[in-house]
Amino acid sequence: MATLDYVHELAFPTLTDSEMEHLAALATICSFKDGELIFQAGQRGVPLYVIDSGAIAIVDESTEVSKTIVVHGPRQFTGDVSLLTDRPAAISAYAQGETRAYCVSQTELRRVIQEIPDLSDKLLEAFQTRRSMLERSGFIGVRVFGHIGDPDLTEIREFFDKNKVPHTWVDADEPDGQTAMRSLGVTRDQLPFVSCNRGTRAPRPTVTRLAECLGLKRQIRTEPFDLVIVGAGPAGLAAAVYGASEGLSTIVLDRFGPGGQAGTSSRIENYMGFPSGLSGADLANRGYLQALKFGAELVAPVEVRSMTCEDKLHRLVLNDGQVVSGRTVLIATGATYRRLPVAGCERWDGAGIYYSCTSVHARSCKDGRAAVLGGGNSAGQAAMFLAEHTAGASLLLRGGDIRKSMSDYLARRIERHEKIEVFRHVEVAAVHGDGALTGLRLRDVRDDGSRDLDCSAVFVFIGAQPRTGWLPASIAVDSKGFILTGAEAAHSNRWPLSDREPCLVETTCPGVFAAGDVRSNTTKRVAFAVGDGALAVTCAHRVLSEL
Repeated sequence: MATLDYVHELAFPTLTDSEMEHLAALATICSFKDGELIFQAGQRGVPLYVIDSGAIAIVDESTEVSKTIVVHGPRQFTGDVSLLTDRPAAISAYAQGETRAYCVSQTELRRVIQEIPDLSDKLLEAFQTRRSMLERSGFIGVRVFGHIGDPDLTEIREFFDKNKVPHTWVDADEPDGQTAMRSLGVTRDQLPFVSCNRGTRAPRPTVTRLAECLGLKRQIRTEPFDLVIVGAGPAGLAAAVYGASEGLSTIVLDRFGPGGQAGTSSRIENYMGFPSGLSGADLANRGYLQALKFGAELVAPVEVRSMTCEDKLHRLVLNDGQVVSGRTVLIATGATYRRLPVAGCERWDGAGIYYSCTSVHARSCKDGRAAVLGGGNSAGQAAMFLAEHTAGASLLLRGGDIRKSMSDYLARRIERHEKIEVFRHVEVAAVHGDGALTGLRLRDVRDDGSRDLDCSAVFVFIGAQPRTGWLPASIAVDSKGFILTGAEAAHSNRWPLSDREPCLVETTCPGVFAAGDVRSNTTKRVAFAVGDGALAVTCAHRVLSEL
């Protein structure tokens, strides 16, 4: 009971006299009649309302029957993380009784969060706690209709999870799901189908179409930024936090949403400051909100198609036609895992064969065993997570030493776990299954012997490949496509300046930096990527001082 009271206090605090005065000084006065709509689900640019008298009811209107979630009284305030992310509101609000409130714009709210630490902490804790409570409350939000195992459905749910979009999956194969489909007039050839805010519908949507449907897409300003960051993994988010907090106008561009490869990790325990560990998604969300707190912008989903440098200004052309200009650029696009090199296995991509491991993927094999291919920390964390959410997990190693690329603490846990079986010196020779994946043929790399392994899903974490295909020729890469920086860039004979050496994370294109897994000869660890991102900001300051 005490824990519930504490969480409720975090989510719905009462402001002090001093805090009310601070907010009132930045606000306009708004008055509402009893029952008047204050803001509606799907509306963006909603201000923070601080109640002076009367009350504001927060209402879930995502289903046919409206439901009041909470009522804010005097000295309380509305809003959640949508106020910081500039995304449409997930819920609606109505006045209860004659209501008077202070109306604080999102611009002024960011001033408060940056300049008044104690009040900032109270607001941020409330915003995050409210969103978590909303997601756990049975809130319907956006409805996603589809078949389990459909790779398009998997991608949509991953996109929603990564971007913290409250949603409910409706199984099109269950009677209740079929009834809901009939009520909306949804046919099977429209699946996956997304029912967005206020009746907007999206049959078989792409991620880009979903972003438009949900109001996540927006125009980017044409004026140059001090720092343009490509990639919102740990390196990119760390750079956004440090850059924005030090006064650089900063924008982050990502093809999917915050988190990168680390954001799909079920548990990270060797990152300083979190002794009990945290999920990659939680770490990414904290970093994302921290960057927003200091004024950084994040735009997703967008992809950079090309980049050029003209008159010390870098121009990045995006897949939607927009052009972003930056005085400096950080490439933090990370790496992806190599596809499973087995003939015909692509038929199960996203529907039995996965290249990341989240709760969305785990649900697809919750009644069977999962196979995990790889020997690094990502593979180990996936095996631990899947062992707790499925019938068990098999970890497949091509070598014989589990500690070659994996942290010792994680290797010891895997070796002791009763639901994890470790296979050494094996590789996947074939994938079995008809409609659904049912197992693997394993080959012993020492004697060419073989054996079959029953499993309902395979998670692949082998052979990182950098996301560098879009880079201009002026940026040198190594034989595997990873970006050369610092001393390696200088020794490549591609560095064009004679009056200075490149910064430690600077590429062969002056003013363009690389950080994290995309950089040549890096250690694939979150802390390393975060350090890279912070160092890139120091380098950016140096370059900007010379312009």
